[in-house]
Amino acid sequence: PPGMVPSCAEGGVLGVLCASIGSIQVNEAIKLLAGIGDPLVGRLMIYDALEMTYRQVKVRKDPECPLCGKNPTQTELMEDYEAFCGAVSEEASEAVKDSTITATDLKAMQDRGDDIFLVDVREPNEYEIVSIPGATLIPKGEFLNGSALEKLPQDKKIVLHCKSGVRSAEALAVVKNAGFGDAVHVGGGVLAWVKQIDPSLPSY
Repeated sequence: PPGMVPSCAEGGVLGVLCASIGSIQVNEAIKLLAGIGDPLVGRLMIYDALEMTYRQVKVRKDPECPLCGKNPTQTELMEDYEAFCGAVSEEASEAVKDSTITATDLKAMQDRGDDIFLVDVREPNEYEIVSIPGATLIPKGEFLNGSALEKLPQDKKIVLHCKSGVRSAEALAVVKNAGFGDAVHVGGGVLAWVKQIDPSLPSY
């Protein structure tokens, strides 16, 4: 479902694997531009880095493909491409209704001394780059497996945030289902905080 596929920031990525495949892609591009060699047209190459093996699968063109078929219907990028890629599950969409605050709202809460428990649901490497002052790091994965719930205080308002608001929305759904009915999340996340509250902080 939308929102459940982890991004590279969440699931991790093996850098050397990207370099290996990237080099092959560049070589294929050179072959196509120069009109030499036997390019990987109609063939899918599968690379297994653990076993250090390559294998190929022949693929046939789909005549009904919306991009390259006989009658293509998709001729340009979707207008809502970024929204599509950042889609959240239906449960998360329900959870954020009337439970989304802005970075400015969060700053006002902190300045007033409101009794809140601010949670950063990003990964540790992201937290090291930049973090909102006062935030406690509890990665989204811990919310999905339930282990984060025992770390949440019962006597404080739970405020969740991530980089842009997608992961915190998913975590918010878990938190609300666990009985924290007044929990909220920060729309725009760290990116909004850096832009609206403290531009001196590094962005990523």
